[in-house]
Amino acid sequence: MSDIVLKLISDQTSSDNNVRTAAELEFSKLSTQDPSQVLYLCIQFAKDENLPIDIRQSSLLHTKRLVPKYWSIGFPSFTGPPVNQDVKSSIRQDLLNIATSCNNTKLRNGSAYAIVQIASVDYPDEWPDLLTFIYQAASNFDNQISMLGSLTVLNDLFDDLITEDQFWGGIGAEISNYIFLVLSRDNIPVEIKTVSVKLYQSVVAVFSSPEAFSSNERKQFTINHIETSIPTLINVLNTSYNNSVKSQNEIILKELYLRSSIYSVLSSILEDFGTKVPLQLRNSILEITLRELSYISQLFRKSVVEDSDELNIQTTPELDDPENLLNVYVSDLLRTITILQNKIHLGQLDSQANFIKDFVNLSLLTNSSTLDYEDDINTYITDITGLSTTLSARDSVYELISEINDQDASSIFVAVLKGLETSDDWNFIEAYLFIAEALFANDDSNITDTNLSLFRVLELFTKFLSHPNPLVSSRTILLLPKFLEKFESEISVPTIGLKTFTDIIAIAAAKDVNKFVSVSTLVSITYYNQFLNLKERLSPEIKRDVQVAIFSIVYSLIDDCTEDGLAPLLEAVTVTIDINPEEASKIEVDANITVADLIFRIAFKDPANIQLNVDSSDSLRTLLSNILEQDYTRSCDKSLPFILDLLKKKVENPVIEYSPELYLALELLSIIIDAPQFDLPSQLFYYSFPLLRRLILQSSDNQILQNSGEVLINLLKKASKLFLDFKEGDQTGMDFLLSILYKFLSPDLSDSAASNCGTIIFTFINEFQTYLNNDFIFQLLEATVNRLLIAKEPVTIENLIMVFCKLVLNSPEGMIDFLSNMRIPGQEKNGLQLILPIWFESFEVTRGYEKILQNALALAKIFTLGDNRIQSLIVNGDIIPYETDRIITRSMASSMPDEYTQISASLKILKLLVGELEFQNQQPNANDYLPEKDEDEDEEGAEDEGWEDMDDIGVPNFEKLKSYVDSDNEEPDSSDGHSEDLKLTLIQFFRECTTKNLGNFQSYYTQLSEDEKKVITESLLF
Repeated sequence: MSDIVLKLISDQTSSDNNVRTAAELEFSKLSTQDPSQVLYLCIQFAKDENLPIDIRQSSLLHTKRLVPKYWSIGFPSFTGPPVNQDVKSSIRQDLLNIATSCNNTKLRNGSAYAIVQIASVDYPDEWPDLLTFIYQAASNFDNQISMLGSLTVLNDLFDDLITEDQFWGGIGAEISNYIFLVLSRDNIPVEIKTVSVKLYQSVVAVFSSPEAFSSNERKQFTINHIETSIPTLINVLNTSYNNSVKSQNEIILKELYLRSSIYSVLSSILEDFGTKVPLQLRNSILEITLRELSYISQLFRKSVVEDSDELNIQTTPELDDPENLLNVYVSDLLRTITILQNKIHLGQLDSQANFIKDFVNLSLLTNSSTLDYEDDINTYITDITGLSTTLSARDSVYELISEINDQDASSIFVAVLKGLETSDDWNFIEAYLFIAEALFANDDSNITDTNLSLFRVLELFTKFLSHPNPLVSSRTILLLPKFLEKFESEISVPTIGLKTFTDIIAIAAAKDVNKFVSVSTLVSITYYNQFLNLKERLSPEIKRDVQVAIFSIVYSLIDDCTEDGLAPLLEAVTVTIDINPEEASKIEVDANITVADLIFRIAFKDPANIQLNVDSSDSLRTLLSNILEQDYTRSCDKSLPFILDLLKKKVENPVIEYSPELYLALELLSIIIDAPQFDLPSQLFYYSFPLLRRLILQSSDNQILQNSGEVLINLLKKASKLFLDFKEGDQTGMDFLLSILYKFLSPDLSDSAASNCGTIIFTFINEFQTYLNNDFIFQLLEATVNRLLIAKEPVTIENLIMVFCKLVLNSPEGMIDFLSNMRIPGQEKNGLQLILPIWFESFEVTRGYEKILQNALALAKIFTLGDNRIQSLIVNGDIIPYETDRIITRSMASSMPDEYTQISASLKILKLLVGELEFQNQQPNANDYLPEKDEDEDEEGAEDEGWEDMDDIGVPNFEKLKSYVDSDNEEPDSSDGHSEDLKLTLIQFFRECTTKNLGNFQSYYTQLSEDEKKVITESLLF
């Protein structure tokens, strides 16, 4: 079997698809038949030094895939049969041996991954000696491979295996002592020190947790440890730095990686324990970081910006991407500086302000970046909009400067202005502008005492709008709105800001303008709108010209933009529409190209882009809302045919499958139908409903049915009368509607597909109630109950419950009577007995403020009825905890059903509403963020306070509570616009229940827990 498995592993890497697929199927079959043998062989192959490295790596990869399926029932994806215990023991030991003795890093890491997998279910019961083995291997200072491998495993295992009690019981101190022993030894290789520092990062995370301060002993241990650890880390930094600077033209990546890891740890310590770190140590760290900053900025400029051949870069198999590592290193270094500069100004330790030159060097655009920008404008858009997922030194500088202190900010501002006045190099000018932009993004710093007129500064900036290099011009365009916003209290923004805005639009709208300038202008529009409010401040006579110019710029970029480049186009379109929606609906960007066409062209260029879907929906909604009927019709005439043609092509297929284009088309169609504030044009209805009906009735795709249901809801709300007039063949609109309703209510439909079913049913009843007889409504609600009984997904249950919730709000008594008389075939209980328990469970997980409010109001109305059918209905109350001394594992808990107390439905309603009230009491109050009252006012108010606190009155019984409430004659003021506020609604409910004993409240109040009574009392009295 060994040769067969080996060949199958080899064949699974074949470039021949048929060979690879056959091998995968056969390997899976063998694994299912005898997982013990297959797993055992995989480990043997991984150990075999005579086999090629790729086969050994593949063997470990298969091990990682097979373990969750066959190792233990503790894995959620376990299918069985389980691996033999003897084989398990052998595999565990072999994996440890590979991890601590193999020379190949990838094999060690692969083995470590498998060890962590297995340990998650086997440790400590079946693998009690795991940590002991790892500690011993890590302590073998004469064997570097053993140390590296064991530390790698320990790093991966730390969070999962070492419990809080173990850590504070001595393991934490033991690991920390070991780490600093490694770091203090000069003969330990850099790679091992780096892995040790990575492990120490996990230790620091525990020291930063709340558990570290749960006792004075732990707190003191933590603080002492932090204070003693920093000098050792500083020593390692100094040693590593000295090793790096021995040669000016050499970069030793492993030394940089070590220091980067230390700075990551130091930034965590300084962030969490800043006040506990002595000032002298903080000064020492900052001095070191500034020294490092000077060193790395020069190397970065040579190696990354200029791509110089003069440097000798020492890589390793693991560290083979110098540019990426340099960016990570700069990020960790600058993060440390960012934390320290809040208390210690950089200028205090660097009187020559060399750090500013270093920031500039790190902010220069690299050769590779400029080439990427020129090759693909979308790369440029991704960078300037902050959407890039690639870490860069430039972004790290921006983050630091955007948080810099006042004193250093002023120094940087002066240096930037001087640099702009004297520099001729476009890259340095762009870097100075970039740093200035970061300064203006700093909301907390005040740039003062520059002895310069802000108008002269603005004049200096605007000079670069006409710079021959478009990247400089583009950076200026991005900088200007942030400059204006930063100094809006000192500059007449309505005048200067609007002129700057219109000037930039004119530049970008010019013929043959560079694309960098165009996209920067579109991105800046959103910034201008934030503080200028273009809709209000642009004069009526230029609004249309601005709109036409911006729409034309967008139109010129559509063909070049993809993915991240498309969203800024739509954001600019949305802002521009809002300047004057009515005028925007009339504009033609090109021959027969309306603004709606513009939106559709951008959106459907990448319909699978979720952000683009959101942005296109916002744009279309902005365009169509609050416009005249004739403008609405004109927009529909231009845009709707595209959507309808797409729907028509889909419904003509025998099988309607999901596609991003169809999803987006339905989203936009829903907005078009929902947008008008007037009656929906009948022509739109007659074109769209037949296609929508066929789409719903023919499709079985969950997402299509969800979206189609949303469109139908809007169509029902906007065109209910047109359904009555519609006819196709022998069937009326109502006939088609009933077919649709029963499809959504069908038990064959998945919960996901039926997630809007409840809203559809209620909207139908609400719109056509006068046309429906009671028997039909009864049958429809009966079908709704049946659909509710089989629903599993919380969202679908919640949506179906809303049908009954809203009907209860309309007529509580009538709905309770209705449900009590409902008999469901195959069910012993009536409709009320079936629905209420589901409703109660759903209420506890309902999401959305409005839904929670409506549910609370409906349940409150049911309670206040005092109906015996509610009071006598027994439902689940509080969960009953397991009474056992045994430790309940997750697998045991899953097989043990929860048990609940059995209580009246009326009491359950009170408990649910008390729970919601308690949650609302915990939410922040806007008044908490207002300026504090004067002390005199506080004292005056204190004299009038009726109660000191809850301790003065305890938890009152009902009679006492009623006397307190009766004595408080102040009624909540509902005239302030907050009459429907959920918290006030609940308080008012409990107030009326107390004073009027609604729903026999007195009886149920005594059955509430002390905590629940306390919530009610505190809410009513304080």
